[in-house]
Amino acid sequence: YSSAVISYDFDTAPDKRQHTPAFYGYVPSNPRKRTIVFVSMVFFGAGMLFIRCLTIVLLALLGMWYAFAFIVADLGLYLSVKILRGDFWYWVPFGGHTEMLASLFERIVGKVVTDFTSIVHFRHPYEVGGLCWMLIILLNIGSLPAAMIIYERQGGVAKVVNLAKQLLTILIPSTLAMLVIFFLHIEKKYLNTFWSPQRGKDLGMRAFTEGENDETKAMIFSRSKHLWENIEEDVQSWVETNWSSWEEEKPKWFDE
Repeated sequence: YSSAVISYDFDTAPDKRQHTPAFYGYVPSNPRKRTIVFVSMVFFGAGMLFIRCLTIVLLALLGMWYAFAFIVADLGLYLSVKILRGDFWYWVPFGGHTEMLASLFERIVGKVVTDFTSIVHFRHPYEVGGLCWMLIILLNIGSLPAAMIIYERQGGVAKVVNLAKQLLTILIPSTLAMLVIFFLHIEKKYLNTFWSPQRGKDLGMRAFTEGENDETKAMIFSRSKHLWENIEEDVQSWVETNWSSWEEEKPKWFDE
Protein backbone atom coordinates (compact mmCIF):
# COMPACT_ATOMS: atom_id res chain seq x y z
CA TYR A 1 0.00 0.00 0.00
CA SER A 2 2.78 2.45 0.92
CA SER A 3 4.60 1.92 -2.38
CA ALA A 4 1.36 2.56 -4.28
CA VAL A 5 0.75 5.78 -2.32
CA ILE A 6 4.29 7.01 -2.97
CA SER A 7 4.07 6.27 -6.70
CA TYR A 8 0.62 7.83 -6.98
CA ASP A 9 1.57 10.99 -5.08
CA PHE A 10 4.76 11.50 -7.10
CA ASP A 11 2.97 11.04 -10.41
CA THR A 12 0.06 13.36 -9.62
CA ALA A 13 2.21 16.14 -8.10
CA PRO A 14 1.80 19.25 -10.33
CA ASP A 15 5.46 20.30 -10.03
CA LYS A 16 6.67 16.83 -11.05
CA ARG A 17 4.44 16.83 -14.11
CA GLN A 18 5.60 20.30 -15.03
CA HIS A 19 9.33 19.61 -14.72
CA THR A 20 9.36 16.08 -16.20
CA PRO A 21 6.21 15.68 -18.35
CA ALA A 22 7.75 12.81 -20.31
CA PHE A 23 7.84 10.64 -17.16
CA TYR A 24 5.13 11.85 -14.79
CA GLY A 25 1.50 11.68 -15.88
CA TYR A 26 0.60 8.01 -16.28
CA VAL A 27 -2.22 8.33 -13.72
CA PRO A 28 -5.27 9.43 -15.77
CA SER A 29 -7.54 12.34 -14.87
CA ASN A 30 -10.67 10.19 -15.06
CA PRO A 31 -11.70 9.40 -11.42
CA ARG A 32 -12.74 5.83 -12.22
CA LYS A 33 -9.51 5.04 -14.03
CA ARG A 34 -7.48 6.70 -11.25
CA THR A 35 -9.10 4.40 -8.70
CA ILE A 36 -8.45 1.31 -10.81
CA VAL A 37 -4.80 2.32 -11.35
CA PHE A 38 -4.24 2.85 -7.62
CA VAL A 39 -5.99 -0.37 -6.54
CA SER A 40 -4.16 -2.43 -9.16
CA MET A 41 -0.84 -0.99 -7.92
CA VAL A 42 -1.70 -2.02 -4.36
CA PHE A 43 -2.58 -5.61 -5.27
CA PHE A 44 0.28 -5.94 -7.76
CA GLY A 45 2.75 -4.83 -5.07
CA ALA A 46 1.22 -7.24 -2.57
CA GLY A 47 1.46 -10.10 -5.04
CA MET A 48 5.11 -9.39 -5.81
CA LEU A 49 5.86 -9.22 -2.09
CA PHE A 50 4.36 -12.68 -1.54
CA ILE A 51 6.20 -14.09 -4.56
CA ARG A 52 9.57 -12.77 -3.41
CA CYS A 53 9.08 -13.92 0.18
CA LEU A 54 7.87 -17.39 -0.83
CA THR A 55 10.89 -17.82 -3.12
CA ILE A 56 13.33 -16.99 -0.33
CA VAL A 57 11.46 -19.14 2.21
CA LEU A 58 11.58 -22.21 -0.05
CA LEU A 59 15.32 -21.80 -0.55
CA ALA A 60 15.90 -21.13 3.14
CA LEU A 61 14.12 -24.38 4.02
CA LEU A 62 16.90 -26.19 2.17
CA GLY A 63 19.50 -24.17 4.04
CA MET A 64 20.35 -20.55 4.63
CA TRP A 65 23.20 -20.88 2.15
CA TYR A 66 20.71 -21.39 -0.71
CA ALA A 67 18.79 -18.25 0.18
CA PHE A 68 21.96 -16.23 0.72
CA ALA A 69 23.49 -17.39 -2.58
CA PHE A 70 20.29 -16.48 -4.43
CA ILE A 71 20.10 -12.98 -2.95
CA VAL A 72 23.80 -12.24 -3.54
CA ALA A 73 23.74 -13.58 -7.12
CA ASP A 74 20.58 -11.61 -7.88
CA LEU A 75 22.01 -8.40 -6.45
CA GLY A 76 25.37 -8.98 -8.15
CA LEU A 77 23.65 -9.37 -11.52
CA TYR A 78 21.78 -6.10 -11.04
CA LEU A 79 24.90 -4.15 -10.05
CA SER A 80 26.82 -5.64 -12.97
CA VAL A 81 24.14 -4.49 -15.40
CA LYS A 82 24.19 -1.00 -13.87
CA ILE A 83 27.97 -0.76 -14.13
CA LEU A 84 28.19 -2.17 -17.66
CA ARG A 85 25.52 0.26 -18.86
CA GLY A 86 27.33 3.21 -17.26
CA ASP A 87 24.40 3.79 -14.93
CA PHE A 88 25.96 3.09 -11.55
CA TRP A 89 26.29 6.64 -10.18
CA TYR A 90 23.36 7.95 -8.16
CA TRP A 91 22.02 11.39 -9.03
CA VAL A 92 22.70 13.11 -5.66
CA PRO A 93 25.98 15.11 -5.84
CA PHE A 94 27.69 13.93 -2.64
CA GLY A 95 31.16 14.41 -4.13
CA GLY A 96 34.44 12.54 -3.62
CA HIS A 97 34.64 8.99 -2.31
CA THR A 98 31.37 9.55 -0.47
CA GLU A 99 29.60 9.60 -3.80
CA MET A 100 30.84 6.10 -4.66
CA LEU A 101 29.74 4.67 -1.31
CA ALA A 102 26.43 6.52 -1.46
CA SER A 103 25.79 5.29 -5.00
CA LEU A 104 26.52 1.68 -3.99
CA PHE A 105 24.22 2.01 -0.98
CA GLU A 106 21.42 3.62 -2.98
CA ARG A 107 21.65 1.04 -5.76
CA ILE A 108 21.42 -1.82 -3.27
CA VAL A 109 18.52 -0.21 -1.40
CA GLY A 110 16.72 0.56 -4.65
CA LYS A 111 17.05 -3.05 -5.80
CA VAL A 112 15.88 -4.53 -2.49
CA VAL A 113 12.91 -2.16 -2.23
CA THR A 114 11.89 -2.94 -5.81
CA ASP A 115 12.26 -6.68 -5.16
CA PHE A 116 9.79 -6.60 -2.28
CA THR A 117 7.41 -3.81 -3.32
CA SER A 118 7.76 -3.38 -7.11
CA ILE A 119 7.29 0.34 -6.45
CA VAL A 120 6.32 1.90 -9.77
CA HIS A 121 8.11 5.18 -9.10
CA PHE A 122 11.48 3.38 -9.08
CA ARG A 123 11.27 2.90 -12.85
CA HIS A 124 12.61 6.47 -12.90
CA PRO A 125 15.98 6.66 -14.71
CA TYR A 126 17.56 8.16 -11.58
CA GLU A 127 16.49 5.10 -9.57
CA VAL A 128 16.26 1.54 -10.92
CA GLY A 129 15.26 2.58 -14.44
CA GLY A 130 12.45 1.28 -16.64
CA LEU A 131 14.37 -1.57 -18.27
CA CYS A 132 15.81 -2.89 -15.00
CA TRP A 133 12.45 -2.42 -13.26
CA MET A 134 10.72 -4.68 -15.77
CA LEU A 135 13.55 -7.23 -15.71
CA ILE A 136 13.37 -7.38 -11.91
CA ILE A 137 9.63 -8.07 -12.11
CA LEU A 138 10.08 -10.87 -14.65
CA LEU A 139 13.03 -12.45 -12.86
CA ASN A 140 11.25 -12.40 -9.50
CA ILE A 141 8.19 -14.06 -11.00
CA GLY A 142 10.34 -16.67 -12.73
CA SER A 143 12.36 -17.30 -9.56
CA LEU A 144 9.39 -18.76 -7.68
CA PRO A 145 8.78 -21.82 -9.90
CA ALA A 146 12.56 -22.27 -10.16
CA ALA A 147 12.89 -22.28 -6.36
CA MET A 148 10.00 -24.71 -6.07
CA ILE A 149 11.62 -27.13 -8.53
CA ILE A 150 14.95 -26.93 -6.69
CA TYR A 151 13.23 -27.54 -3.35
CA GLU A 152 11.33 -30.54 -4.71
CA ARG A 153 14.41 -32.09 -6.36
CA GLN A 154 16.44 -31.65 -3.18
CA GLY A 155 13.98 -33.85 -1.31
CA GLY A 156 11.76 -31.17 0.17
CA VAL A 157 8.74 -32.05 2.31
CA ALA A 158 5.84 -33.16 0.10
CA LYS A 159 3.27 -31.06 1.99
CA VAL A 160 5.38 -27.95 1.51
CA VAL A 161 5.75 -28.70 -2.22
CA ASN A 162 2.00 -29.12 -2.64
CA LEU A 163 1.28 -25.92 -0.74
CA ALA A 164 3.87 -24.03 -2.80
CA LYS A 165 2.30 -25.30 -6.03
CA GLN A 166 -1.14 -24.18 -4.91
CA LEU A 167 0.15 -20.73 -3.97
CA LEU A 168 2.07 -20.48 -7.23
CA THR A 169 -1.03 -21.18 -9.32
CA ILE A 170 -2.80 -18.35 -7.48
CA LEU A 171 -0.06 -15.77 -6.97
CA ILE A 172 1.53 -15.56 -10.39
CA PRO A 173 -1.66 -15.38 -12.52
CA SER A 174 -3.37 -12.92 -10.16
CA THR A 175 -0.28 -10.71 -9.90
CA LEU A 176 0.17 -10.63 -13.67
CA ALA A 177 -3.54 -9.87 -14.03
CA MET A 178 -3.11 -6.83 -11.77
CA LEU A 179 -0.18 -5.65 -13.88
CA VAL A 180 -2.22 -6.03 -17.08
CA ILE A 181 -5.14 -4.12 -15.55
CA PHE A 182 -2.73 -1.39 -14.48
CA PHE A 183 -1.27 -1.06 -18.00
CA LEU A 184 -4.73 -1.03 -19.57
CA HIS A 185 -5.87 1.96 -17.49
CA ILE A 186 -2.84 4.26 -17.39
CA GLU A 187 -2.18 6.93 -20.01
CA LYS A 188 -0.83 4.92 -22.94
CA LYS A 189 1.89 7.39 -23.93
CA TYR A 190 3.73 6.49 -20.69
CA LEU A 191 3.86 2.74 -21.33
CA ASN A 192 7.38 2.99 -22.72
CA THR A 193 8.65 4.37 -19.39
CA PHE A 194 8.08 0.93 -17.86
CA TRP A 195 10.74 -0.70 -20.02
CA SER A 196 12.71 2.28 -21.25
CA PRO A 197 16.52 1.77 -21.43
CA GLN A 198 17.06 5.46 -20.59
CA ARG A 199 19.81 5.92 -17.99
CA GLY A 200 20.11 8.54 -15.28
CA LYS A 201 22.85 10.36 -17.20
CA ASP A 202 20.69 10.39 -20.34
CA LEU A 203 17.90 12.13 -18.46
CA GLY A 204 20.30 14.54 -16.76
CA MET A 205 21.93 15.64 -20.01
CA ARG A 206 18.60 15.81 -21.81
CA ALA A 207 17.21 18.16 -19.18
CA PHE A 208 20.07 20.55 -19.96
CA THR A 209 20.28 20.24 -23.74
CA GLU A 210 16.51 20.45 -24.21
CA GLY A 211 15.80 22.85 -21.34
CA GLU A 212 13.55 25.71 -22.44
CA ASN A 213 15.00 28.27 -20.02
CA ASP A 214 18.00 28.96 -17.80
CA GLU A 215 16.18 27.88 -14.65
CA THR A 216 15.56 24.42 -16.09
CA LYS A 217 19.13 24.13 -17.36
CA ALA A 218 20.54 25.20 -13.98
CA MET A 219 18.96 22.16 -12.33
CA ILE A 220 21.88 20.16 -13.70
CA PHE A 221 24.03 21.51 -10.86
CA SER A 222 21.83 19.68 -8.37
CA ARG A 223 22.80 16.40 -10.07
CA SER A 224 25.99 14.40 -9.70
CA LYS A 225 28.70 15.54 -12.08
CA HIS A 226 29.07 11.93 -13.20
CA LEU A 227 25.68 12.30 -14.89
CA TRP A 228 26.71 15.20 -17.10
CA GLU A 229 30.49 14.91 -17.52
CA ASN A 230 29.99 14.23 -21.24
CA ILE A 231 28.59 17.74 -21.74
CA GLU A 232 30.76 19.52 -19.18
CA GLU A 233 32.24 21.83 -21.81
CA ASP A 234 28.77 22.84 -23.00
CA VAL A 235 27.70 23.59 -19.42
CA GLN A 236 30.84 25.64 -18.80
CA SER A 237 30.32 27.62 -22.01
CA TRP A 238 26.69 28.30 -21.10
CA VAL A 239 27.69 29.58 -17.65
CA GLU A 240 30.45 31.83 -19.02
CA THR A 241 28.08 33.28 -21.62
CA ASN A 242 25.29 34.09 -19.19
CA TRP A 243 27.07 34.80 -15.89
CA SER A 244 27.25 38.59 -16.27
CA SER A 245 23.56 38.89 -17.14
CA TRP A 246 22.60 36.67 -14.20
CA GLU A 247 24.57 38.85 -11.79
CA GLU A 248 22.84 41.91 -13.15
CA GLU A 249 19.29 40.56 -13.35
CA LYS A 250 19.56 38.25 -10.27
CA PRO A 251 16.80 35.77 -11.20
CA LYS A 252 15.13 33.94 -8.31
CA TRP A 253 16.81 30.62 -9.11
CA PHE A 254 20.29 32.18 -9.26
CA ASP A 255 22.22 31.32 -6.11
CA GLU A 256 26.00 31.55 -6.01
